[in-house]
Amino acid sequence: MKSLMSRRFGALFLALALVLVPVAADVDEDALFGSSAEDDMFSDSSPLIEEVSQTSLALEDLLLSNEAGVLIGGSFGFSLKPEWSRNLSTGVDSWGVSSSINSQLFFDARPDTRLRIYGKFDLAYPYDTDNGFLSIKELFSDFSYKDKLFFRVGKQTINWGVGYFFSPADLLNLSEINPTDAEAQLDGPLSVKMNMPMGVDNLYGYVVIPDDQSDLDMTDLAYAVKYEKVIGGSEFGFGAYYRKDQPPSAMLTMSSGIGEVAIFGEAVVSYGSDRKFWVVGGFVPVENPDDRLYVQGTVGARFSWMDDDSDLGVSFAGQYYYNGEGYGGDGVLMPLVNMGAGRHYGAANVSVTLTDTLSTGLLWYGNLGDMSGMVSPTLSWRPSDNIGVTLAVNHNFGDTGDEFTPVDSSRRLSASLGFSLGGARF
Repeated sequence: MKSLMSRRFGALFLALALVLVPVAADVDEDALFGSSAEDDMFSDSSPLIEEVSQTSLALEDLLLSNEAGVLIGGSFGFSLKPEWSRNLSTGVDSWGVSSSINSQLFFDARPDTRLRIYGKFDLAYPYDTDNGFLSIKELFSDFSYKDKLFFRVGKQTINWGVGYFFSPADLLNLSEINPTDAEAQLDGPLSVKMNMPMGVDNLYGYVVIPDDQSDLDMTDLAYAVKYEKVIGGSEFGFGAYYRKDQPPSAMLTMSSGIGEVAIFGEAVVSYGSDRKFWVVGGFVPVENPDDRLYVQGTVGARFSWMDDDSDLGVSFAGQYYYNGEGYGGDGVLMPLVNMGAGRHYGAANVSVTLTDTLSTGLLWYGNLGDMSGMVSPTLSWRPSDNIGVTLAVNHNFGDTGDEFTPVDSSRRLSASLGFSLGGARF
């Protein structure tokens, strides 16, 4: 039965690629695929553009191609961080110093208006034992079929969700959002993305190649579809995901605004779950029942304000997350992995820019079921473009056995003074 479903999904994507092409409208390629952070360098406001020069390229060619051939850039960051930590259960203090180099390199090759090849690489030291010194964040090609059906093929981050701290609708990426570093780029899969514009709306199709197998056939691939609909000032997304031996899922996203406040939400329904739990008193982990529906959902809001006459500014983000696959505390099942096993979570972050060199912030993230969590205030000073100093305090709170304080030693208060030296984008 599952093999038959897989073949039907394959036929659906073939139809998407070949049958629907004639009815699509001509559109700009960058508007379809979205832009990477480095794409902003192509805008007229970029600090890289210092003077106007004549060129033989037409306007439409300039928008999609680089006359120099390949644009290369990146970033460099070095940090030195003395740290102090106290075990609140024993009162024992510990000290240490850490250092790291975190850098990125990217290239953006646009030889003509019909093709773009893009790559982004992380370089870090000390290096990750799994990925080594260098890891590929993205490596893909953009092209189109008769300017009507647009493709992105290769390793790519796929932005399905609209959540900031939590994104249950992000069904395709290989990594999840870390609420303590919510803006970090996620690790995307090797995949084929197809986009057919329908006026202001968009229809997407995906074929995802799993990274956990080397000998694949058609039944091992994952398939997904998504439709984005614009209604007034709001955008809605409807999607579905299927892979053999994994729970089929459907999702809904919404992003809108009320005045100056951006609001967003996501909902996901899965038939079955691949999470494992301990039975109370048992010694073998068991999987969740696979013949029932599991629901996850989240709502949140973001807001920012900047004074026109000074450097004073405030930004806020807050979000609630319901995890229907989490442990309900009914005394029947206990989670195999404690972190992320609850049902109700929340996170909020407020940051205040005081001057052009001084800012402060406060991050909270916690399990609303057992009322454990972490809170981290920060104070940052940036005396120059290449020097930054950040004082950060972190406190894990909760009773022993709770999610954020599973053992006594996890009840900690820590502080660090981080020095960022020589960092720059180029």
